[in-house]
Amino acid sequence: MRKCLLHAVLASLATAICLAAPTRGAAEDPVTLFVFDRPPFYHLENGQPDGGFLLILAQTVFQRAGVPYDVREMPPGRILATFETEDAKACAVGWLRTPARQRFARFSNPIYVNKPLGVAARAPLAPENARPQPLGRLLENHWTWGLRLGFSYGPAMDAAFAAAPAGTVTRFSDPAIMLRLLAKGRLDAMLIEPEELSWLLGQEPQLAAAIRFVPLTDAKPRARYIMCDDAVSPGVMKHLDAAIDELVGPVADKIRRIGTMRH
Repeated sequence: MRKCLLHAVLASLATAICLAAPTRGAAEDPVTLFVFDRPPFYHLENGQPDGGFLLILAQTVFQRAGVPYDVREMPPGRILATFETEDAKACAVGWLRTPARQRFARFSNPIYVNKPLGVAARAPLAPENARPQPLGRLLENHWTWGLRLGFSYGPAMDAAFAAAPAGTVTRFSDPAIMLRLLAKGRLDAMLIEPEELSWLLGQEPQLAAAIRFVPLTDAKPRARYIMCDDAVSPGVMKHLDAAIDELVGPVADKIRRIGTMRH
């Protein structure tokens, strides 16, 4: 039933892309919409958009705002470097707003709120149904950690890992690889969002017995935004914000439910 509901919600959002009439003219040339493959948030097939609820929602927002766009695949680290050094007239889907990024990028109104970040740990290191822990206490265990390359986990957690002893943190481009290394005992822990962990274990259920999820007491729900470089005008941002205000409200509850579903 969960699978059917997920597909129904995604189908309704996809239909909205086609039916949402653009009510505002906002840009002459297309905005490049950078995205990378990260189910269940964004999914690409051969470099082309192929689902993922945040990608579908962003497409709907651009359509509703009357802002033409082209989707292009790019790794997250390169997206940040491009926004910081080039006038690309580009946006990216579903990013966190941080002080460092605000120096070179514009942010829309929020389009989604994640469940609080947690830790996937090797089963021998964490009891089943582990009680929430502060990140600082877990870092005192001197575990080996995997983090996502080019990602921010919020200023406080970024600072905590920046202060971690050398050699205890490795950055990876693919969370599925981190999860497999965790199951094999080659990593001890990784930060991950519950939505993503649920989806990954749904794809590789044989890993579930080797992994425990530990909630963090100092993790809060995090808003995600459409992040654009300075070449995207304030006027275009206003059109995107207006479309977000119109579209996110009616589907917000359904979007949040998707995060806990496997398919």
